[in-house]
Amino acid sequence: MRSPLIALLFGLSSLGAADTPTPLTEAPATLLAQTDKLVGTDAMTKGSPALPWKITKGRWERTALGTSGAELPADKHNAIIRLPVKLESFVLAFDVRLDGAANVAFSINNAKEQLARVIIAPTYVSLRRDDYDGNGPEKAFTLFTQPTPIDAGTWHTVVFEMVGDTIVLTVDGKISGWGSDPAYLKEIRANPGFHIDGTFATVRNFRLWTAKAEPKPTWAEKKGTLPKPLDKPKK
Repeated sequence: MRSPLIALLFGLSSLGAADTPTPLTEAPATLLAQTDKLVGTDAMTKGSPALPWKITKGRWERTALGTSGAELPADKHNAIIRLPVKLESFVLAFDVRLDGAANVAFSINNAKEQLARVIIAPTYVSLRRDDYDGNGPEKAFTLFTQPTPIDAGTWHTVVFEMVGDTIVLTVDGKISGWGSDPAYLKEIRANPGFHIDGTFATVRNFRLWTAKAEPKPTWAEKKGTLPKPLDKPKK
């Protein structure tokens, strides 16, 4: 049994999020998770109280609208910012706006690699089981993808849930997909972060809660109404 959650270190053009962000303490609607305790929030705007984000790559700046990120040519890598925290079951929400970037990804890590990833791109949203064992036999593959236009300059709200071996992505409360993997039960969950390919994208209104270990009683019925996860490619 893993240790409990530790504290923080102190088409969608018509589906866009409201211009006014959701209050930071307001939990989002969930499909899988029973939201429990609020762990941390960050408006991600200039002058607002900040969580201890760690910049790994790229250029990141807190502005009046949110935290803007972009690749730096010298890095030869996408821009990355991470939050040093260990997790068990959780619910996480944020708003994102593409301002010219090729895509924005949100990822959750194990001790060394990425476990799962949400991708928001100009023409689609997707949910991916990542390559969590580095040079091992596992490879990343897509669990869910939805072609849809994501207009530059429009805010969209993303909710990511992880309970047991299952993950769920919801965008603007209208597009949802899910997937599961037995490895999620064994791996540490840590260091959620954002990746930006190209320039620029902005993130705001970051909110993180613990979740109960048991899914919602309605989850079994609800997942039957969602797209079936894509099959893992055969080796």
